[in-house]
Amino acid sequence: MEQSLHNKIFKECARIEEDSEHSFKAHYNAAEFWANINLILGLPAALLGAVAGGTSATDGSQAMVTGTAFLATALITCMTFLKPSEKADAHKNAGNLYQSLRNQTRLFREIELDNDIADIDAKKRLSSFSSRRDELNASMPAIPRKAYEKAKKDIDEGRAQYKADKEA
Repeated sequence: MEQSLHNKIFKECARIEEDSEHSFKAHYNAAEFWANINLILGLPAALLGAVAGGTSATDGSQAMVTGTAFLATALITCMTFLKPSEKADAHKNAGNLYQSLRNQTRLFREIELDNDIADIDAKKRLSSFSSRRDELNASMPAIPRKAYEKAKKDIDEGRAQYKADKEA
């Protein structure tokens, strides 16, 4: 393979890996955030609903029943509107897809590209990785800024590296 083409494909694969790594880590951060929101809203809603139901049987507790039922309803309404569980699942799925793309691109760059692969085959593989990244970017949920910044910080501080890569 022509060295300059080989280097260009190598560098573009590294860019796709880097993009994918930032995206998958940011999506995992967003998934964690939404899972926490689901827990923060859902657990009190369930407990308040149980309290409202339990106190309704006692005499003179109408204000407590009304208050706890109101709070439980408000929390459930927030959950219905925000759909934190669905958002957590969507971001986790996106993270998995980006991580898969990163892994496949890295394997191609590190192993297959060095095995005298034909120019046309290398270009096709690079094109497929690039197209897949573009499709993911267009179809996955938007990454919240804080989730991206946390992912970037973790990556920049070396917390995203494999032990084998740190030793190399």
